[in-house]
Amino acid sequence: MTFLLSEDEALRNLLKDLTVTDQKSVTEEGPTRKVGVWFGQPDQEITEQKYPYITIDMIDIAEDFSRAMRGLAKPAYMSNPTTGPDNTADYNSDTQNWQIHWPVPVNIDYQITTYARQPRHDREILAQLMYTKIPLRFGVLMPDDSTVRRLDVLDISKRDITESGKRLFVNAITVRVSSEI
Repeated sequence: MTFLLSEDEALRNLLKDLTVTDQKSVTEEGPTRKVGVWFGQPDQEITEQKYPYITIDMIDIAEDFSRAMRGLAKPAYMSNPTTGPDNTADYNSDTQNWQIHWPVPVNIDYQITTYARQPRHDREILAQLMYTKIPLRFGVLMPDDSTVRRLDVLDISKRDITESGKRLFVNAITVRVSSEI
């Protein structure tokens, strides 16, 4: 995939296998209910939303000047060295004499919003997210291009409301993904 699409899909894949305990649901795995994951304003998916569920919204993209480097680079991982007569790598061959600009580091901020009707589902989702999926420290995101992206939790906010006379337990979790263009 490409920049942004890879990060979007990796974040969705990270969250898509959450389940909650539910006495009313009977499946082969037991009394569990799958938590749906959609991108914000999901147009065609809106009819499939059943509680509990999660939405993902991209809220900001900004250059990360603290990681920025300027100039040209010749990354070793992009080289294809030839072996010389003394069995040493020769990086000076004519086919390897090229350089690229350093990638531009960017931060992509997402808001992950959880919705649940039952307080137990709300707590189970929060516990799974904070303990295994997006820990407060040392979180990672792995897009399909075999790179590892840093995933930092910036904020967790409770936003419980009453909707049509029913309780709705809402959590807004802001995360930052470190990427490069």
